[in-house]
Amino acid sequence: MSSFRRALLLSIILVVAVSAVLFGRWQLRRLAQRRVSNTIFAAAAALPPVELPAHTGPIDSGRLIVARGHFDTAGQLVLRGHVQNDGPGVQIVTAFVFDSGQATLWVLRGFAPSPDAVTPPSPIPAPELGPVTIRGLALGVPVTSDSGAPLVHNGSTSWKRLDRSTISHRRPGSLGVYLLLAGDSAGPGHLAVVAPPELSDGPHLSYAIQWFGIALAVLSFGVIVLWRGGRASTRRPEAP
Repeated sequence: MSSFRRALLLSIILVVAVSAVLFGRWQLRRLAQRRVSNTIFAAAAALPPVELPAHTGPIDSGRLIVARGHFDTAGQLVLRGHVQNDGPGVQIVTAFVFDSGQATLWVLRGFAPSPDAVTPPSPIPAPELGPVTIRGLALGVPVTSDSGAPLVHNGSTSWKRLDRSTISHRRPGSLGVYLLLAGDSAGPGHLAVVAPPELSDGPHLSYAIQWFGIALAVLSFGVIVLWRGGRASTRRPEAP
């Protein structure tokens, strides 16, 4: 193997190995962030429930909420691309107006089957009319760069995820958290209840191990190839 080829191969090996190590370290950082988030979430869930609309301070994700008011289906949101019980569908998010009328809490009422996981059922099952008391888990509404990725399909709009600017535009005064209804059967409107997020480490540790394994494999491959190439280049030609 020529010196140029050896240098080129060594450069490629080092770039791939270093990149794999950096990806592995990134996954470890994500794992650490997730564990901190899980700890905060669990600590919030252990606190007494927040009573709305009496409570006026900030609400952390994971906090239990008890809210009194009524549902308003005007402008409710459809979240596409979900699967529950091995079936495709959408999630229905509806505005919940407090008795005071001064703020709005968006509520993930539940899951509705949909063959393409985009088109909601027609009509969407309606919640109870009149004043009700609901309970559930507070989850933060993210700020996304694409306003939740709205998509118009067959005349109806769906979103990939909730977005704070979207809910604020639809309902000025919307809280920065939404409520995931508690229960194990059906929420208002007889929609299937969505399970709360699991407090697990996720796949980050296994991904990190895979990236470090790739780095080790690439380095091992490079050592073998370069060693064999070096032996071949120093081997003397046999006499005729």
